[in-house]
Amino acid sequence: MFRTNATRTITLAGFAPAGKPKQQECRSLLWLACAVAAIAIAPAQAQTAASHASTVRIMTQNIDEGTDETFIVEALFGYMPLPDAVDLTYAELQASHLRERAALIAGQIAAQKPDIVALQEVALWRTGPDPQHAFTPLYDQLAYLVEDLGRLRAPYVVAGINIPEDIALAGNQIGALRLTERNVLLVRAEFRWPPFYLSDVQSHVFSSVLTIGTLQIPAGWISATVHVGSKQFILAMVHLESTVPGTDAATVQEAQAQELIQTLSSARLPVLICGDFNSDANDNPAAPDPTPTADMIQAAGYTDVWKLLHSGDPGNTWNLYSEDLLPTSFPAQTPVERIDLFFTLGMSALTDDQVIAPAPAGFSPPDGSDHVGLVATFAP
Repeated sequence: MFRTNATRTITLAGFAPAGKPKQQECRSLLWLACAVAAIAIAPAQAQTAASHASTVRIMTQNIDEGTDETFIVEALFGYMPLPDAVDLTYAELQASHLRERAALIAGQIAAQKPDIVALQEVALWRTGPDPQHAFTPLYDQLAYLVEDLGRLRAPYVVAGINIPEDIALAGNQIGALRLTERNVLLVRAEFRWPPFYLSDVQSHVFSSVLTIGTLQIPAGWISATVHVGSKQFILAMVHLESTVPGTDAATVQEAQAQELIQTLSSARLPVLICGDFNSDANDNPAAPDPTPTADMIQAAGYTDVWKLLHSGDPGNTWNLYSEDLLPTSFPAQTPVERIDLFFTLGMSALTDDQVIAPAPAGFSPPDGSDHVGLVATFAP
């Protein structure tokens, strides 16, 4: 398979903080270590089984880490002190109901029963007395999701983790707030190989990185070879850089997409790319993310699955609600752009449907995520 300069073996090494971790942090990640270790068995392959030997069902979902980090960005531009921005972000997280929203997402996964789930913005938030010692778990969306799926008798195991971003910042009312942002692949646990399994699961970090002030914000992706009966294809799950006014984020995003296309060009198998591209595939110049990235991927020979199967339907996926408001609130919105996407090269897409996890009346935020999810069926 292909490799990039930033390819990493998927291990817990990606969680290593700037300082020495405490035992408490190690215990909080023990369940994840066991899951990753289990995947390495027989031999180093994530194993499951598809509902049908000739098809595979995949869901992609940005689950929303609880903030768009606008306060932090404004502080980096000098509009407010950074510790104040950290405190505001911490307050927003407390109001975002990450634990409850994970249950809503888990309910949709259990109902849709995808063979593979590609997740973006799977946050581990931690606190501590200072950025060098921010080891105390605050919110762990991956732990919540796996636990809730087990409770729903729809168990999934972690097949791959990508950790492009691990940032700790000092606050005023809070000593430090730390974000470990993850992209995650899950596979259904109740099935076993044959006839379906994943191999050669790899974590990648893009070489093009957004810099705002003194803060670097990397992005990443996961690749794997998916075996379906006698067929194989490459799965690439990505979360590209989002646009940030006043920065070169759009240029960084385009460079990341070009790196992705170039890396996958050496694949000798059909390719499926999915995830949050932060690029409006409807080419709406008034959209928040009017970048050419989605068009670049199609120009490289890939098919936009939603456009193929839902001609004339804009299928917008973001945003279902707003974030980073003062006072803190999450008002419902009508999505204005289509940035959560499936692209195929050399394989057939049979279905592509939207998935929304609405919250009970009166609950805030009003949905499990600010992104609409997608679940699609493919025939390699």
